[in-house]
Amino acid sequence: MDPRTAADDEFLAEVEATTWPGEHFGHREHLRLGWLYLRGCGPEEGYARIRSTIQRYAQALGASGKYHETVTRAWSAHVYSALKETPGLEPFEAFLKAHPELLNGRLLERHYRKETLEADAARREWVAPDVSPLPEFP
Repeated sequence: MDPRTAADDEFLAEVEATTWPGEHFGHREHLRLGWLYLRGCGPEEGYARIRSTIQRYAQALGASGKYHETVTRAWSAHVYSALKETPGLEPFEAFLKAHPELLNGRLLERHYRKETLEADAARREWVAPDVSPLPEFP
């Protein structure tokens, strides 16, 4: 399956069922999952779904230790902020084109020291930024 041509509902169903190919679940797909949940469910429920879906997906791939609470929440804050700027923008590729900063895998360095994000505590639970504030996120 080509991740760029899969319909949103197909992508979401396969990720939720943990049948989406792991080699095609990189940064862009994490952003897409966040975009779908946050725009469809709002920030609170959307984040709860992002969190549980990624944890379940990682566990199904035998990589449950890869889930990172602080990184997940921080990226969700950036996706939510972009959604507030362009709430009706579809499809996902147009959203990314309007917000290319989201594709910068080093974006969180604006908010966190490397040591902070690499700490076990940040992986297990939410840790507030120690460089600069994140976009507002409930």
